[in-house]
Amino acid sequence: QTLQRVNARFPGRVAVLHSGLTPRQQFDQWWKIRDGHYDVVVGPRSALFAPLPRLSLIVVDEEHEWTYKQEEAQPLYHARTVALEISRLTGAVVLMGSATPDVETYYRAQRGRHRLLEMPHRIRGAAAGTGTGLAKVEICDMRRELREGNRSIFSRGLAQALKECVGQGQQAILFLNRRGSAPIVQCRDCGYVAGCSSCSVSLTYHSIDGRLWCHRCNRRSRLPRRCRKCGGGHIRQLGIGTQRVVEEVAQLLPGVRVERWDADTARSGSGPEETMRRLAGGETQVLVGTQMVAKGLDVPNVTLVGVVLADIGMYLPDFRSGERAFGLLCQVAGRAGRGAAPGKVFVQTYTPEHYAIAAAASQDYSAMYRLEIQARRQLGNPPFNQMVHLVYQDASATLCQRQAVATARQLRRQAYAQGLTDIEVIGPAPGIPARLRGRFRWHLVLRGRNLQRFLEGSGFPKGCTVDVDPAHLL
Repeated sequence: QTLQRVNARFPGRVAVLHSGLTPRQQFDQWWKIRDGHYDVVVGPRSALFAPLPRLSLIVVDEEHEWTYKQEEAQPLYHARTVALEISRLTGAVVLMGSATPDVETYYRAQRGRHRLLEMPHRIRGAAAGTGTGLAKVEICDMRRELREGNRSIFSRGLAQALKECVGQGQQAILFLNRRGSAPIVQCRDCGYVAGCSSCSVSLTYHSIDGRLWCHRCNRRSRLPRRCRKCGGGHIRQLGIGTQRVVEEVAQLLPGVRVERWDADTARSGSGPEETMRRLAGGETQVLVGTQMVAKGLDVPNVTLVGVVLADIGMYLPDFRSGERAFGLLCQVAGRAGRGAAPGKVFVQTYTPEHYAIAAAASQDYSAMYRLEIQARRQLGNPPFNQMVHLVYQDASATLCQRQAVATARQLRRQAYAQGLTDIEVIGPAPGIPARLRGRFRWHLVLRGRNLQRFLEGSGFPKGCTVDVDPAHLL
């Protein structure tokens, strides 16, 4: 959609750069940009390095997204940081947009490091005289649904709203941040859970091909008929994923056109362009998907959004997990009611009292921000301190742990010798997951001020990744 909008405004003057292009296509685009054939470049984080000869504006859309951090290969850069540095070097203006800004960005804006421009009302809704134009959000307590005998993955409110929405010729989006049919396959006799032989994660059952998949290394295996540990035959799939949601919608609404949009379909299907075309054209009545459906979709006929399980990712051992959950829920809620008809959002959860869910239901960024910034000030987390994340990986569990422990001991001695009482060395501890693609993981965190100066000249063994200002601490 972004590409279509920009092309409509600047026809024939827009270049696209992303990793999906062939090397030849990237080569041709790079030189055409450098020679001035294009005025606008659209793309993900790597597009920042496009050689525009007269750069004057950089737009970082949805600046809060953690995917702006390069985590797969060196250098481990953050696109937002790179954009600000390019601005300093070239004088270009950086515009960072988000309905749910990163807490650290918003803190800096309040302190005058960025200029803060706020848009409290949705433009289309305000113009139509409907107040804020935001969708009405209803929290569904799935604990109560269970106590009252509802065994479906849909609350009664969401199920009824789906029937009414489709019956009125409108469209719906169902969001679940988990692929597959069931995230856990377990033996009911001994409790054994099928896990990946290379990673410390459970295998996910995919009903499309009847196989178990590891979502970390993509290893696949057949669904066992008998338990590999005790030989029992009571094998059960537990939990839900996007495939299961599609199946449940088909049972609830026979004959309705349901489509799934997640990483699996993006790799094997007709592509995001075709999915978007069918949704925008009204062919798809119910779209089920992961984070892909939460970001940037603008379809006026979508009046209903259902968050099938809001608790996923809420309790990860990362200080940003609450903020991330809030942002994702607000983003997906914003897909409803973008046309003339009012929108409705159902958020299903087992923890309706969680601050992130309560704030997201009222779409109250200020409430979430106040709680987050207070907690970070008390604990000394960013933006009040810097962080460096050290991750050790090795095929030997003993060697990996030994290296992490030795480094932690060395850094503590170094801080003590320099009299730096404000630098903390947290850990080491096993990573999450503790094993990935056959390599064991241990990590530790440095927290304090001027960490780059503290680490300058320090050496780290092979297999250690040093991530300054990490996006994750897992």
